[in-house]
Amino acid sequence: MTRIAVENGRVIDPETDVVETRTLAIEEGRFVDTLSGCAEQIVDAEGAYVAPGFVDLHTHVFNHGLFAHSRLDADRIGVDQGVACVVDAGSSGAGTIDAFEQMVVNTQRTRVFAFVNIGSPGMPGLGGGHASRPELCDLDGTVRAFERHGSWLVGVKVLASRSHTGSFGIEAVKLARKAAELVGKPLMLHIGNAPPVIDDVLDLLRPGDIITHSYHGKIGGVLGYRGEVIRPFREAVARGVVVDLGHGRSSFSFRVCAHALAQGMPLHCISTDLHRGNLDHPVVSLARTMSKMCALGFPLPDVVRAVTSNPARAIGRDSEGLGTLRVGAPAALTVFREVEEPWRVEDAEGEVRDLDRRLETVGVLLGTAYYPRTEAL
Repeated sequence: MTRIAVENGRVIDPETDVVETRTLAIEEGRFVDTLSGCAEQIVDAEGAYVAPGFVDLHTHVFNHGLFAHSRLDADRIGVDQGVACVVDAGSSGAGTIDAFEQMVVNTQRTRVFAFVNIGSPGMPGLGGGHASRPELCDLDGTVRAFERHGSWLVGVKVLASRSHTGSFGIEAVKLARKAAELVGKPLMLHIGNAPPVIDDVLDLLRPGDIITHSYHGKIGGVLGYRGEVIRPFREAVARGVVVDLGHGRSSFSFRVCAHALAQGMPLHCISTDLHRGNLDHPVVSLARTMSKMCALGFPLPDVVRAVTSNPARAIGRDSEGLGTLRVGAPAALTVFREVEEPWRVEDAEGEVRDLDRRLETVGVLLGTAYYPRTEAL
């Protein structure tokens, strides 16, 4: 019997909106009302917050040496940074998805889910983008991947930008749309440089689908003439499409995000798009990305919800206990604190903002194991 008590922390429960100091009890890897005996391990969260385990909805963790990737080990940006769960956003296509299970799912302490790419990312010798030709977009293989890996595949990814779809453009998005429909899972849509134009691809999205890189600073994004939010984006939000940050190396603008928020647009999920190319700058960690949202005026409970219950619901894993502190659910929680000190952060456009405080993870508990944070934030 493994019994753990997490004591003295201010618990933020995104399901009830209650913030209170209380003890969380974990027995045999699940949350319980009270322990059946003395705790074998006590995690002292004095001076810190406790929340459901953080979930990063957009990462790239298919770290496989045989393919041309700049990916990271899941644990490097997962439990080592105080994050319980990472979701790979399409680093694997149908031809490499079996290796993803062997190299990532079965080897990392961090809980990992993935979107399968309609294209063929990382394959050597590809020119013009991994979804730029019909033969690179495998509808049949994408659907069949869910027959083998449905326990951890959560949806279909397509990168609707000139550098990835090339002249094939909107057709790649239509194939991804069809694959997601056939398997009954959400489509994650990367928006970037046109073509295809954002109006056309947004019209293909259905309730529960996910837009990532939503507030990038490139021409042709969600802001139109004089900074007005474009009608297709408003309509997508209104019909239940999930808005994800997906910071990345070139995909988050303070200015665009602030303009959209001021016009009533939401941000449902805060994610990083972490890979080797932005680990040192400007993204670094989920905690740093969350701090940037605090700089834009998000209340702390809303920031927590955007890295816990919202992404868990977006990938359909909330019913399995992800993103919750509910009694009976598998135990996953993150301990973090607010540090009051001057801090400077930068978006993907080079805009700098000065903060008077930042968020810093302390550790993460998964099941019966607690992992203190070991990596920089």
